[in-house]
Amino acid sequence: MGEQEREPHPQRTEAQRAAARAASRRWRERNGKAHAPRRRQLDRERYAANRDAVLSAKRERYANDHAFAERTRASNAAWYQRNRDKRREYNQRYRQEHGDELRARERERNRRKYAEDPRAQLDYYKQWRLRNLERARAYVRVAGNKRRAAAAGTHFTFEEWEYLLQYHAGRCAYCGSGDRIEADHRIPLCRGGSNEIGNILPACRHCNRRKHRRTEEEFRMLLQAERAAQLLCPG
Repeated sequence: MGEQEREPHPQRTEAQRAAARAASRRWRERNGKAHAPRRRQLDRERYAANRDAVLSAKRERYANDHAFAERTRASNAAWYQRNRDKRREYNQRYRQEHGDELRARERERNRRKYAEDPRAQLDYYKQWRLRNLERARAYVRVAGNKRRAAAAGTHFTFEEWEYLLQYHAGRCAYCGSGDRIEADHRIPLCRGGSNEIGNILPACRHCNRRKHRRTEEEFRMLLQAERAAQLLCPG
């Protein structure tokens, strides 16, 4: 005669589950402080091992669950109010230690946003300048001081600039536009270029702003790639 089969364990009742939760709660109350450091360490290890999945799930829930998003914002705001001074000290210290990295990331983000919608970005900065006129003027003064320091005393004359404009027929050396022509540095001052006429090209304001910190060669390669893309995908 074969071995008698065991009957399946009956499902727990709600009362049993409630009793189990209560027992767990009492255990945590008695032993929570002793085990808190170990629990925090385990939580950190689990988070580190599953960071991408955890963040992805949170972002998805935040985007789709309005109540969860509201609770998250309220919780973050309350936490910040409780720890405001500590966070300010941490943020200041972090900016001092990672200033170059943060500025590089911000510049890259601004370039990407400008490339996506130049008109929207220009309108935004125009409105910002109107609201913050003194700060905008201060930024211009600081930028001028930096350019003069980078130029190391070199400069081009008005006559040299006039001759260069005539040579290019008063038009942008990049796109051929004759609108709002400015002096552009082939190699930017911030990348070691000089302020002598041999390092200068006439450029319309649109191209000059788009070129930003690129060299002439880098910017022409960008324009060439864009034209090639337009030929492959017209319209």
